[in-house]
Amino acid sequence: MSNAPPTDLDTAMQRLAAAPADTPAEISARLAFHAELSRAELFVLLDAEITGDSMAPRVFDLSDVRAVLAFDSEYRLAEFAGTAAAYAALPGRILVSMLAESGEGLSLLVNADAPHASLMSAEAVEWLAATLSGPAPSEGQGVAQSFAAPDLPDSIREPLVAALERRLSGMPGLSGTVLAGVLWQHGTRGHTLALAGLPEETHPAVARAVSEALALSGLEAGALDVIFPPERMMQAIAAVGLPLSPAPFAMDEDQAITPGANPGLDPSRPPKLR
Repeated sequence: MSNAPPTDLDTAMQRLAAAPADTPAEISARLAFHAELSRAELFVLLDAEITGDSMAPRVFDLSDVRAVLAFDSEYRLAEFAGTAAAYAALPGRILVSMLAESGEGLSLLVNADAPHASLMSAEAVEWLAATLSGPAPSEGQGVAQSFAAPDLPDSIREPLVAALERRLSGMPGLSGTVLAGVLWQHGTRGHTLALAGLPEETHPAVARAVSEALALSGLEAGALDVIFPPERMMQAIAAVGLPLSPAPFAMDEDQAITPGANPGLDPSRPPKLR
């Protein structure tokens, strides 16, 4: 058993492994695992150190699938490898996109050394990549007439709140998150997620993050408008809405670097698989 510190991804994997097969609990746990995978930093074993704009992940033949191995920490990768090994660190969302676009039908095995290791089939990898690459939603542009407490059944509200808190956790600058019902000036009712403290240039990316959270909780992306109200309006929304509690931003402590490691990658310019 690994001595690596637990991570949110590993916890989600344990819950998935413990969920009864073919039940709503398993579906919920699998979606939560996908959500954590997409936001986690993963450490991928390579055949050789990255050169230029391409990298060669080590591919393992596992019965009837070919899989790339990824770990949720350097510690766990080092324990598995046993010796110094070339690896790359990159966000899960980038990794699944790269695997899906490779055209090689590669699966993804996460934390291979754990009893609750998770093997994502090539089809699952492609589905997740497609979900994460969907078009960014437009921000709420209508004029709100009034706000109220969210009017959602528990079966929808609870997974929605959990998904939003999970996706928005650790977001730099986020100072307020409120889920509320809204009556738009043109007469329609709906729900909105009001966010405070975020620089304007981050709004499109945050709106996309919310859309991903909805998709990975099994809900329709169009079920929620995202708004970034001024302070006075945010106070009014918070007075009647449901405040959420995503984990605050915290600077990660530096992890020990394993000899043979590649430097961190630029997520906006990931290398190509070769």
